[in-house]
Amino acid sequence: MIKLFGFSILRNGVKYDYSFKESLLSLSSLVQETYLAFDSGEDSTSQELAKVPLLKIIPSVWDFSLKKGLVLSTETNKALAALKADHGNDDCAWGIYLQADEVLHEEDFELLKSDIQKAHNEGFDAVAFRYLHFWQTHHHLAISKKWYPHEVRAIKLNSSIESWGDAQGFRNIKKIFYTEARIYHYGHVREQSSYQEKMREMGKFYHAAEVLEEKLSSGLKDAKKNKTIFYFGTHPKVMKDRILRMSDIWQLEEKELVYIVGNFEKYSSSLINTVAAKKIIWCKNVSEVPKKERGRMVLTDPGVIDYLFKKTIVPIKMKSKSAMPWSLDFRFILQVSEKKIGFKDLR
Repeated sequence: MIKLFGFSILRNGVKYDYSFKESLLSLSSLVQETYLAFDSGEDSTSQELAKVPLLKIIPSVWDFSLKKGLVLSTETNKALAALKADHGNDDCAWGIYLQADEVLHEEDFELLKSDIQKAHNEGFDAVAFRYLHFWQTHHHLAISKKWYPHEVRAIKLNSSIESWGDAQGFRNIKKIFYTEARIYHYGHVREQSSYQEKMREMGKFYHAAEVLEEKLSSGLKDAKKNKTIFYFGTHPKVMKDRILRMSDIWQLEEKELVYIVGNFEKYSSSLINTVAAKKIIWCKNVSEVPKKERGRMVLTDPGVIDYLFKKTIVPIKMKSKSAMPWSLDFRFILQVSEKKIGFKDLR
């Protein structure tokens, strides 16, 4: 039976409005203990960490002389080294890594434990998660080519795997297992003043001072071109207070009537039962939908013509060449969300 541990890094979590508490709390619900390489920085983050259970803090000081984001992998490897020192000889021990703006959804916990156990049994040494990148709000998913669709976030501790580069991923991996468990990435959803300050601070890890402002300016222009689609599915429950604090929507109001074109048998009944509608009418084709309702209908199997006339813009996967198609259930969530129809929070 596998044993799960968490590891992460942190500095100035309060100052830059990271969702670090939510990230660590999502880990503490799943792992035996989380190892955190922590630089106390210049804010009150240490006081907030006292509220997080099952946390082992590894005191650290970030080396700002390191460029190209190398300080991030350096800090990650400090946390990983401490974790391996305690549990690296246990062949059943696995580490789950989250950065301070990444959160796990409790809906995925059982799947995640099952998949890591399966990966362990079948000789894999790393597990890659699905990524949901939220852009500016908690209801816009970024899907353009520049966004990575999946990344390794669980590794076998009895291995030579280590973080590298700017800590986006790991190296020395022999075999990767791909899970449908999701990482909710909220790095670009925060208070705007903190967001701009954070972008400027992080930019120092990559660029010389004389080119930093130019990069930030061009980055803001690129942001306006970012491709997004709606998401009104559920969020991790640890995010509720934060989402409401930011005056964002936790869940949409229930619709009176929704027409869905498709075969309901393709989707899990538990998902269908959470669609926020008092009545759902399933239709085999568009012709069965009243004309006045066709602008609001949900298309689950759109054709070329439907995309051509913008009846839907939900693709089968993210735009990255390495992206794999979304599961039928998750694509259904996106197709329903596109019509600004939400899902009931039954937790």
